[in-house]
Amino acid sequence: MGLKQQTGLRSNHLILAVMAVLLATLLLSSAGRVGAQSLDPDPQTYASWVRESLAAARRGDRIGLEETGKRLISTTRVQLPNGGGISVDNSWLRDELARPNPDTKLIAERLGALADALAQPPNAAPADALKRLQAILAAPPYSRPQPAPPPAWLTAFLNWLGRIIEAILRPLGAVAPGTANVVAWAIGLIGLAALIAVIVYLLAGLRRGVIAEARPPTDDPEANLTAREALDQASILARDGDYRTAVRFLYLAALLRLDERGLLRYDRALTNREYLERIGDNPKLQAALQPIVETFDSVWYGSTPLDPIAFEAYRASVERLGRDA
Repeated sequence: MGLKQQTGLRSNHLILAVMAVLLATLLLSSAGRVGAQSLDPDPQTYASWVRESLAAARRGDRIGLEETGKRLISTTRVQLPNGGGISVDNSWLRDELARPNPDTKLIAERLGALADALAQPPNAAPADALKRLQAILAAPPYSRPQPAPPPAWLTAFLNWLGRIIEAILRPLGAVAPGTANVVAWAIGLIGLAALIAVIVYLLAGLRRGVIAEARPPTDDPEANLTAREALDQASILARDGDYRTAVRFLYLAALLRLDERGLLRYDRALTNREYLERIGDNPKLQAALQPIVETFDSVWYGSTPLDPIAFEAYRASVERLGRDA
């Protein structure tokens, strides 16, 4: 074999080696990108990681919190089903865990707020949103009723008074000057009395209107509701197949039962998370109420479907809470 042929073979081998290295580099970088993409969790997985870290923070389990919090700290992006993504930043959790004595209560509050936000349904207006708005604006207190006409007796009285005044004024030019002064005073007094009567009537009507507007509505289905009535209402809704609303009444029954027993004050202004915080000095009761709250949030706010078997299990947990509380 000649020198030229050996030189050509070496050149070909060198070119092939360079191409192999470039190909391997491209494959490794593609695999790295695919691996990085696969590390982005979907919203459901990310929410489960938040709940796991939240449970560890509430227990005061620092080791468990550091173990579960690693995934949250390393996550910078959540993959959406439509192919997009949302950037997330949990560097605050890394900074808090780096302290000698992390504030687990603060961590639990922030993770609880994050879990509540993730449980909310997408903010999409329903198709009948305009129709619902019109129905709301057509009802009190936005729609004020037309004022009632004055009673018939007042109208008849004013008509009678007008005829009397007209009858008095008609022959006024024929009376003597002294008599005219007396008649004028009489007419003035009668007119003043009529004016006072009208003012009193208007003020009384205004007072009735203010009291009617200040009175709380009585058509609220949850006003003055008892735990027993809430359970009955849940049973009716479940028979009709409306498990989502039935779960809401079961949840109300649980809160009302605790209120009736003096264990928890039912206040419609409180959030579900605040209810759990109010019974923090009773760990057993808090542990029993927490899954009831989480299931309600998932069904009512997250629109999680519920079948009859799951509904009966939820009902059993609510009734068990009422017996054991």
